[in-house]
Amino acid sequence: MNVRAPSRPIARRLLACDHCDARAWIGFTGDRHDVWCERCQRPASLPTDVESARCAQCGEPLTLGDPRFEEIYGQIQNLVAVLEAGRGDPARLATLVPERPRFLSDLDPPESSATDDDVSRASLELLRAGAFVEARQRLEAILESRSQGDGARARLWQALAVARQRVGDLSGAEAAFTRVLEIDPSHEIARLGRGALRARRADFEGARADLEGAGSRIEARWNRAALSVLEAVSLGTGVPDPARLEAARREAGPPSSYWSDHTVGRLLFTLLVERAAARGPDACGDARVLRAAEGELEFDTFDDRALVLLGYARLAITDEAQRVAGPLAERLTRTLAEEPFAHGEPGRFLAEALDLAAGDVAARDFAGAHARIAPLLERADLKHYRVPCARCGVGTIGIEQVEDPPDDAATSGT
Repeated sequence: MNVRAPSRPIARRLLACDHCDARAWIGFTGDRHDVWCERCQRPASLPTDVESARCAQCGEPLTLGDPRFEEIYGQIQNLVAVLEAGRGDPARLATLVPERPRFLSDLDPPESSATDDDVSRASLELLRAGAFVEARQRLEAILESRSQGDGARARLWQALAVARQRVGDLSGAEAAFTRVLEIDPSHEIARLGRGALRARRADFEGARADLEGAGSRIEARWNRAALSVLEAVSLGTGVPDPARLEAARREAGPPSSYWSDHTVGRLLFTLLVERAAARGPDACGDARVLRAAEGELEFDTFDDRALVLLGYARLAITDEAQRVAGPLAERLTRTLAEEPFAHGEPGRFLAEALDLAAGDVAARDFAGAHARIAPLLERADLKHYRVPCARCGVGTIGIEQVEDPPDDAATSGT
């Protein structure tokens, strides 16, 4: 495993023990790059053009950027959640799988105009400042009591739609977007916003008409794709026709693996789980459909496999949940065991727990693995993104200070 140097300047971080004088910097300084070994906890200094290096003492890859040990607690959380879901308890995993927005809107407030009066301008400023309740009240009062030109009224109705949607008044937001479109039927932001709201309440025909006129921006393309998938799942059985899914993918554009982004495959699996839960238990039929839908997922990240596992666990399709949980737990256990910290004496507790848990997971004894790993979540050091200190064996090491990169790092760090 090689660790590459950061491709851009990074903040300097001071690592320090809370009990002894162990200290080390990570980051650029002058013509040097201060680095750190997470296994033996020794500092080192490298030329700034070195892209990867190993510790001269233990041979472990040196940390040249963000300390990896800060991610250990989150990785343990993921593993424990997977083990629990494999045992039939998806509660913890449900908190880790993101709620991805199915339909996108442009809720940026419209800009003020030089022709706006002071009251209108102040209302728009409140909206931009996030004072949605007060902005809504003022905008409603303006639109009820004053007459403006069509351009100004369209902007104020758009602003009111934003304010109403921000406070959860979806029907009011839809009505405000309708008023915008009565003034300007070609208003793409209003088409986008009303189309998304109509789609959310399953008005497929109305949503389709709006989204067809919402232009070519990425939000409009995604909404058209999502609407096609939602309509097919809501009105049909089984997995939607492959040609329909392919058309949705073409409309949506290249998928993103980023954890919070929807893709056609992620949306499809989520909707099929919801449909199965709403229509009642049919474990065999649901399992077949969902296994087919797994093949539509574009990526194999933790978030994608966790989405699948969560679906099976929520539907109590135990065999399928365990089928997914086993390899995912193996992957997470292996990744944690590869952490440099786990290879050193301070990390022996972690390495030993992972070694025993790996045997349990291989035997699909999720309860046994859980009993070995879950207690790690109660360790105060890991919970505070710190690790035991190798020098004193009593204190813990963590980030004590962060400094902006020096000016000369702009060239020396690339």
